[in-house]
Amino acid sequence: MKHLISLLFLSALILISSCSGQDDNEWDYNGQQDTQPTKKSMSIGFSQASLLTFAENNITELGIYVYLNDSLVYGKNLPVNNGELQIEVPLGENLKTFAVANAGEVLDADSLTKVAVYQDENCQKEIFMSEIKSFVSDKSVNEVTLELKRMVGQALLQPTETSAELSAITAFDALDVVFNNVVIGYKPGTGEYITGNATVNTRLADGYKASVYSYPSPADILGNIEVIYLKENNEVTRTLRPLDVSLAYVASKRIVVNMPILDSDYLENPLPTTRLKSVNTSRGISVQEYQF
Repeated sequence: MKHLISLLFLSALILISSCSGQDDNEWDYNGQQDTQPTKKSMSIGFSQASLLTFAENNITELGIYVYLNDSLVYGKNLPVNNGELQIEVPLGENLKTFAVANAGEVLDADSLTKVAVYQDENCQKEIFMSEIKSFVSDKSVNEVTLELKRMVGQALLQPTETSAELSAITAFDALDVVFNNVVIGYKPGTGEYITGNATVNTRLADGYKASVYSYPSPADILGNIEVIYLKENNEVTRTLRPLDVSLAYVASKRIVVNMPILDSDYLENPLPTTRLKSVNTSRGISVQEYQF
């Protein structure tokens, strides 16, 4: 009998100890221990220069990405909200973050070493991005401040002909301007650039002008331009070869390429005579550079 009482007493002690231990951990409804890390709410702030950039460029949304080592722990698009953003991150960790505006697409965001920020189709938006910033998410840190800067330069092709000369054109009604070796993507975690081509269709209503934005050119890769002449969506002629220009894109720099688009010397097939002959064809192609 005494032995039975001892066994019952021991069982009761084990049960009490088990219940006490459970109080120290959270369990889900299936009886499994909750291993979710403790989260901390933090503010993302921005420099005054960034806030002015948002206002001047009508930026209303930002992508915020936070990484623990190489793994994404937070990644969302958030409204600018006067530069007052709230995020949740794991407590007590060494983290890295960056912000981006006007990205066309962010691929492989789950990995900091693989994440790539691409331009929109045809490279028509200015991308602004912060540097990667490291911080510790302990209880003494409540805000991380970022500064976004323009990441792209621009190339613009424009005719040297006058408005009257352009209006008199009957041989074509559109141009496909092909910008080769545009830097269309950037990997902030590794500093790598991704190149590609962008084609912009332009018509008389646009003044036959075409432009693209590009991340800065790698040292060994320069861009160039080809032009395809169209009439009712059918090719009429095209440039013999890429124009004799070398485009080195630099952030916040605009490169303007002035081309006599009616000059048959640049074309595979001469254009039919227009009603008003251009007076600028002898000037050739010229390049000018400006700061934004």
